[in-house]
Amino acid sequence: MAKSGLDVQDSTATKEEQNAGSNEQHADRSAGDSSRRSSLDAPAPSSEEKDATKQSKPPMLKLVTLFVSVFFSVFLMALNGSILATAIPQITTHFKSLEDIGWYGSTYLIATACMQPLVGKIYTLIPIKQTYITFMTTYTVGSAICGSATSSKMLIGGRAVQGVGGAGILNGAFTVIASTAPEGQKPIFTGIGIALSTVGQVIGPLIGGALTQNISWRWCFYISLPPAGVVLLVLTTVTIPEQTEKQPLRSNWKKLITELDLIGFALFAPASVMLLLAVIWGGNKFAWDSATVIGLFCGSFVTYLIFAAWQGHRGEKAMIPPHIIGRRLVLAGCATNLFQMASNMVLAYYLPLWFQVVKGATPTLSGVYLLPTAISQSIGAVVAGKIVQVLRYCTPWAIFGSIVSTIGSGLITTFTPTTGTGNWIGYQILVGTGRASVFQMPITAIQGFLPKKEQAMATSQVFFCQYLGGTIFLAIAQTLFTGSLRSALHRDAPGVNAEHIIEVGASAVRSAVSPADLPGVLKAYNHAIVDDFYLSVGGTCAAFVACFGLGFKKLPQRETVEKDTAADLKRTESNIA
Repeated sequence: MAKSGLDVQDSTATKEEQNAGSNEQHADRSAGDSSRRSSLDAPAPSSEEKDATKQSKPPMLKLVTLFVSVFFSVFLMALNGSILATAIPQITTHFKSLEDIGWYGSTYLIATACMQPLVGKIYTLIPIKQTYITFMTTYTVGSAICGSATSSKMLIGGRAVQGVGGAGILNGAFTVIASTAPEGQKPIFTGIGIALSTVGQVIGPLIGGALTQNISWRWCFYISLPPAGVVLLVLTTVTIPEQTEKQPLRSNWKKLITELDLIGFALFAPASVMLLLAVIWGGNKFAWDSATVIGLFCGSFVTYLIFAAWQGHRGEKAMIPPHIIGRRLVLAGCATNLFQMASNMVLAYYLPLWFQVVKGATPTLSGVYLLPTAISQSIGAVVAGKIVQVLRYCTPWAIFGSIVSTIGSGLITTFTPTTGTGNWIGYQILVGTGRASVFQMPITAIQGFLPKKEQAMATSQVFFCQYLGGTIFLAIAQTLFTGSLRSALHRDAPGVNAEHIIEVGASAVRSAVSPADLPGVLKAYNHAIVDDFYLSVGGTCAAFVACFGLGFKKLPQRETVEKDTAADLKRTESNIA
C-alpha cells in the first residue's frame, strides 16, 4: 500500500512516533504540519554528520550495490509476469496441455495477489533482510521447478511458488527503499523501481520469443537463476536498516506467528482465490450465470464478510488493520492504482493483438512495436520521481498523469486498419508518459505521510489492488472482445463462419479466410479490439477521480529534508557499512 486532507496522521500515530526513542526521532508530523516542515523531524546535522556525508564514497558503493540488486530483482519479477506470452504455444505443444493454458498465467497472478496482505504484515514484524532473502529464494526455487518441469501440473505448481516469492519481492523492494534511501531521495528511487518494472513487463515477450525460438521455452525460467543468485549473494553481504524496532526472530517466533494473523490469511486467501477464479472463468470457461461462477462469487462474498469481522475483532493486530485500510490516503492509493493498472493490462494484452491481427505483425515484431510505451513510461517514471523530489507534491502529478494517459488511451480508440506508424507511436508515448506519473504517487505518498510501522502493510494493499484491477478488467475485456467480434463478423464479413474465425485464433486468422473476405474480417477484429480500448479509457478516467483522494498536502519541505538527509544518510551508511 488527519481530519482534513489525508486522514493519515492522527494524534495517536504522531504520539507513538514521537515517543519511540532516539532511533525514531525522524517521526511523522500531522498532515497540517506537513505543509510547513518535514514529516521526519531530525536535528540539524552535526559537524561529524556533515563529514560523514562528504566522506560517503565507500558506504555509497554498498548503497548503490544494494539498490541495483533490489531494482534488478523487481525487473526479474516483472519480466517473469510477461515472458511466457510468446512461449505458451510451445509449452502447450510440449505437454499436450491446451486445456491448462489459462493456468500458466493465472496461477502466478492469484498467488501473488493473495499473498500481498500477509507479506505486508511479515515485513512489519520480521527483519527486512531475512524476509527479502526468503522471498527471493522462494522465487528462485519456483523458477527452477518451472524450468525443469516434467509435466504441466509441475509447471503450474512452480508458477504458484514463483507467485509467492514474487509477492514478497515487489513489496520488499519498496520497503527497502523506504528504509534505506535518504528521505529526500525516496521519490526518485521509487520512480526508478517503477520504471524497471515497466521495462520488464514490456520486453518480456521479446525475450521469451527469442529464447523459445532459438533455445527452449525452459530458458524463460532458467534465465532468472544466475541473476537471482547474484542478488542473493549481494543481500547476504549488506545490512539493511530497519524503520522500526523489531524483535529477534529466533527467541520470539511463537509470538510473531500469533501476530501474523494466520487465521486472517486463511480466510483472505480462499476468498481472493474464489473471486479471481470467478472473474477469470466467467464468460470464458463458464457462463457468467453458471452455477460455478455464481457459487464462486457467493463463496467469496461470504468469506470476505467473515474475514472483515475477524479483522475488526483483531483490531491493530489484524493482518489488514482497519485503521490502516480505513485511511483516505490508502483507500485513494488503492483505487488509483487499481484502475490505472486495469487500463494498463487491457492495453498490454490487446495492443499486441491489434498489431498482430490488424497490422499483420509477427509476435516478436508486435513486442518491438510496444517499445514506445516502455521507453516513455520508463523515462517518465524517473522524471516524475525527480519532480516530486523537488516540488514535494504527489497528487498534482497523479492528476496530470491520469489526464495525459486518458488522452492517449482515447486517441488509441481511433485506430483503424489504415492507422499510420506515427499515430500509434505518438499515442503510446502519451499513454506511457501519463501512466508513469501515476503509478508511483500512492507509494511515494505512503512513504511520506504514514508512520513507518504502517508503510509496508499499506503498500501491500496498493499492490493487491493493482493485481485485482488488472485481473477483473482483463476478464471483462475478454468477454467484451468475444461478443463484439462475433457481432462485428456477422456485420462486416457475412460470408465467413464467425465461430470458425474465433476458434482458429488470432495468429491463424489471415490464413483461415480468402483474400476477398480478409478486409472485412480485419475490420471486424479492429472493431472488437477498439471496444476493449474504450474499457482502458474508462480505467484511466476512474483513476483520475480516485487520485484526488490522495490529498494536496506537501511532502517534507526541501530545506528541512536537506538537514534530514545528512543525518539520515549517516545513519543508513553506518548500518550498511
